[in-house]
Amino acid sequence: MEYFNATILSQLFSALGAYLEASGIQYKIVVVGGASLATSNLVERTTKDVDVIAKAEIQNGILVFSKASPFSEDFQLAIERVAREFNLPRDWMNTVIDNQWRFGLPDVLYHDISWRDFGPLAVGMVGRKGLIPLKLFASIDQGPQSKHWQDLIVLQPTEIELAQAVDWVKTQDESDYFKQFVDQASEKLRIELGGP
Repeated sequence: MEYFNATILSQLFSALGAYLEASGIQYKIVVVGGASLATSNLVERTTKDVDVIAKAEIQNGILVFSKASPFSEDFQLAIERVAREFNLPRDWMNTVIDNQWRFGLPDVLYHDISWRDFGPLAVGMVGRKGLIPLKLFASIDQGPQSKHWQDLIVLQPTEIELAQAVDWVKTQDESDYFKQFVDQASEKLRIELGGP
C-alpha cells in the first residue's frame, strides 16, 4: 500500500482507534495536508502519509491545542501496530509538520476543523480555509509545480482568503526578500485563478 485515499485513510484511523480502545486510551489529533484534503473530500487525491500538526485535550471544559510531538508511548505503539497490520512504513503517521509551531499556526486553522470519531480516537480534519495559508507557505518553498500549488488552485481561495494567507505567510520569515517572493507567488496564483 503506497498511497492512501479517503477509504484507506478511514480504515487506518478505524484500526488505530481499535488498538487504542483495547488499551483504554483516548487521543485527539489534528490532521493537515493530503490526508485532510482527501478525507474531507476537498481535493480528489491520495497521500503517502498522515501529517499530524497538533494534539488536542479538554482542559477545564475548553479544547486546548498543543504540539503533536512527541506522541505518547501508547499512541506511538498503536501507530506501529497499524503499520505492521497494513504493511506500512513506521512513519505513516508523523509530526514532521510540527515544526510549524516555531513560528505559529494560522488563526483560521483553529476555527476550521471537522471532527470524526473512530472509537476513542478523535481526528480533527483541518478544512479549506485553514489549509489555504499552509498550502501557500509550502508552495513558496516548493514552487508552482508542487502538489501544494495544485491543491491551492483546486481550493480556489477568494481574494480575501488569499490576502489573509499572504499576511500570515509573511510572518514566517522577516526578510524583505522572502516577502517579495510571497508577493510574486500570490500574484502568479491570482492570475492562474483567473483574477485581475
